[in-house]
Amino acid sequence: MTVLFINGSPRKTGNTAALGERLLHQVPHTTWHLTDYALHFEHDQRETGRPQQDLTDDYEQLMTQFATFDDIVLGTPVYWYGMTGQLKVFMDRWFDSYTHDFPFAGKRLYLLVVGADQPQIKATGIMQAVQYSCDWLHMHFQGATVVTADGPDDVRQLTTLPASYAALAAKLQAALRLT
Repeated sequence: MTVLFINGSPRKTGNTAALGERLLHQVPHTTWHLTDYALHFEHDQRETGRPQQDLTDDYEQLMTQFATFDDIVLGTPVYWYGMTGQLKVFMDRWFDSYTHDFPFAGKRLYLLVVGADQPQIKATGIMQAVQYSCDWLHMHFQGATVVTADGPDDVRQLTTLPASYAALAAKLQAALRLT
């Protein structure tokens, strides 16, 4: 049972982190706060003959660890109708790994999204981007939950969460029983 929570928020103790910790309460897991790592933008080298790889940041080290996890939980707040820059850069770099035959296939991916202003509508692009990325990389997209929260402790104080949260938690628990 290997679960990785990737917090794409620049806030390590914000609502996105709190939602991830609620989902993974009593589940052994590792948490990464992408804001703690140096990640460079994707540099498409296909037309140069140079390798599709940047060894000057933390990405390759992270992906060495990423390979060991079966279940990946991505978390992001909605920033300007999309995922955070931190998560977008990390996911863009998956192309580097793909060109080096990285073992994405078969990993299960779960998405947590937090937003303040109609996030169920405004997170649509985030959910599509993650779903399409999973399809392309042959990962199994397990679904998403979108939670409305704005204040610093909103997620911690919520007494009820959306049905999509319970469904996602059930999928994760079922997957963990199988491993």
